[in-house]
Amino acid sequence: MRVNSKMVCFVALFVLIVGAINPAAAINDIRYSSYHNMTAEEIQRIVDETTGTQIDRFDGMLAYNPDALAVYGIIPEKAKGVEAYEYWLQMGNISRALADDEVMQSMHYANGGAIIGQGTQCICYTSIMILDEMVDEFTEEDMLRVKERVDYYGALEGLEDPPLAFFKGKMIDSYLTEEQIFSLWQAGSIVIEDGFENLSIVSSAYDSVSMSASTGENYAFDNQALSDETSFIDRILSVFSSPNDSLDLSTANLEGLATEKVRPIVGGLMLATSTSGGTVGYAAKDVNDSNTRGIVTVAHVFHFENTTSYQPRQGYGNTNSIGTFTRMSQVGDSVFIPLDSSEVKAAIYTGEGDDQLLDVIGYEGAISGGMILSKSGVVSGNTNGTYYGVRYNQTFTVKNGTINYTVNHVGVIKELSEESYSVPGDSGGPIYVKTSTVINGTETDAAVLLGILEGGDGNGTVYYVPCTEIRDRLGVVPLTVNDR
Repeated sequence: MRVNSKMVCFVALFVLIVGAINPAAAINDIRYSSYHNMTAEEIQRIVDETTGTQIDRFDGMLAYNPDALAVYGIIPEKAKGVEAYEYWLQMGNISRALADDEVMQSMHYANGGAIIGQGTQCICYTSIMILDEMVDEFTEEDMLRVKERVDYYGALEGLEDPPLAFFKGKMIDSYLTEEQIFSLWQAGSIVIEDGFENLSIVSSAYDSVSMSASTGENYAFDNQALSDETSFIDRILSVFSSPNDSLDLSTANLEGLATEKVRPIVGGLMLATSTSGGTVGYAAKDVNDSNTRGIVTVAHVFHFENTTSYQPRQGYGNTNSIGTFTRMSQVGDSVFIPLDSSEVKAAIYTGEGDDQLLDVIGYEGAISGGMILSKSGVVSGNTNGTYYGVRYNQTFTVKNGTINYTVNHVGVIKELSEESYSVPGDSGGPIYVKTSTVINGTETDAAVLLGILEGGDGNGTVYYVPCTEIRDRLGVVPLTVNDR
């Protein structure tokens, strides 16, 4: 055992969730496969590109990572490709088993314990995140209890002394709502200079505010700069300005469409309640009845309560109402809002370049490590990040800590640049891979959906709820251009 009193802000899981190494079998095993919409050749390409294990990084973790608490076990040497891929599968099986393990669940924050998330990091070891405020309560005896469970499931996979690391981390705060930031700015309580960055500073300094849609009163907040681009003010103002008349998507000027009233509705457009705002994830259909259609977004925008939703925002005479959700999952942080087929379209609004509107051709739940994933949000627009893996039983908080909730399964993205990937108003927006395909005989750019934006930790790590998780929780899947 190697132990050191250090801490971490983030640990990720990389696991390719498939049932067998054989590509055809993986396609057929929907229960375990995230690749059921991919060809055998595409799956094989992912297998071939799977990164080999990085023994030196694991062995030297306590020296180079100031956040690690303890390290146990060993990482076996596995070469890039099939050999490493099989090992990813074994480690993934351990993580999924731990997510349902009674001993582990008893130690989770939701049940009074100190663990706020677990998974398998991309150099392939089991990672356990301990809430920083409770790290002193999590003893070496507790670590050995976890190790016993990891060893047990490792043995079932044929692994001896599987690698395990413990880290200290913070609860992932949700960002402030647009209404709260706008009211703070309107009341002169904050100065917005530029851009979309450093919202974690705002969140950490934001002290027990009361929600008020019309005033900036009761906001205890120190005056400070928010970011680096004056357009952020314009974006926040546009979020709360009076909406225009409905625009026909087929004839509308796509420039600046995100916060307009648009029909039919596509992913990437603004959606709001009377007290908060977010982004439409994607048009969806019931898995058993393709005629039952609507849209999907995150449930935390609704504070997990069934209130009326609007696109783009609440307007005069309730003309912008799109109703309430009929399906909601808190552990899947997602809702389904039913709409007429004519009111939704299988597309994503990106708001940039020549591909402002991308048709949706399919969906997946996970993808090869290191692949570039895009996001469309009404505030920060279209941004890119690197896929980093998934986590299980990750705990989040909304409404300034008054609601703590655990999401069963989230994907993880690392930001590529200083541009913020996730800011207020982006929650629920589509996560996708841009690809080239042939539609109606013409080669064109299109989108494969991965999920909807959960939020970020303010330090370059972003989380999303996979489409496959939403499918399993709500019974709906993304609408595609093949649906008529």
